[in-house]
Amino acid sequence: MAPLNKDSADEPWWAGGPTADQAAGVGCCSVCPVASGCPLRSQTAVRCAVTGDQPPPPPPVITPDLAEAVGQDPVVAMVETMSWADVTVAVAEQAPSRDGGGNDPDWGRLQPVRNLLSIAVVTVLPVGGTTAARWVADSISSGGITAPVLTPLGFVLAGAGAVFLGQLVPGLTGVVCELAWKALAFTGRGLVRLVRSPRGWIITRPALWAAGIGVLIVSWRAATHFLTGAS
Repeated sequence: MAPLNKDSADEPWWAGGPTADQAAGVGCCSVCPVASGCPLRSQTAVRCAVTGDQPPPPPPVITPDLAEAVGQDPVVAMVETMSWADVTVAVAEQAPSRDGGGNDPDWGRLQPVRNLLSIAVVTVLPVGGTTAARWVADSISSGGITAPVLTPLGFVLAGAGAVFLGQLVPGLTGVVCELAWKALAFTGRGLVRLVRSPRGWIITRPALWAAGIGVLIVSWRAATHFLTGAS
């Protein structure tokens, strides 16, 4: 077979091969690279039955990776020769670099520092022998989905109600309860101002992550129990 790579770009790929006029008894099919799969091939033909005067175009260049996959399903061959890096680059090129308003994406809106710090607090910092996320999960498991909210709220209302009623008691007890009520009112107003301030995420963000991770823990326990029967 004639070589496919030529030194001159002007010469066709078959120019270096023998022709019917150069060698007696040798037809154009002898230098055709696709002759083996052509139903009209003939070793004595002097004119290609497909294109007329010249052999068909050269076959595509097959890389070693694709050459090993010849004979397999095309989809399997493509998957085997494609790397995850190629997929990542293709997805990144197709992803829009700007939002609908034509603005560059602002990754700072995700606030990774605050969120990661809040996740660490609710999953690592021990509170009463457990973590905040695990306490939420245990409360949901024992008292239902409203237990993480109603249980602390019940303690707060009970304590505040006792202090409020204690102001009505004459004597030293009433004075102490009155002072305690003023302290509770001052603390409550301070907490409300803190939550409404830019630093309010210190309280609200860990609470939200504790609730979300607690629900995930309960879901994981339920899935484990359902699939494996473990308690």
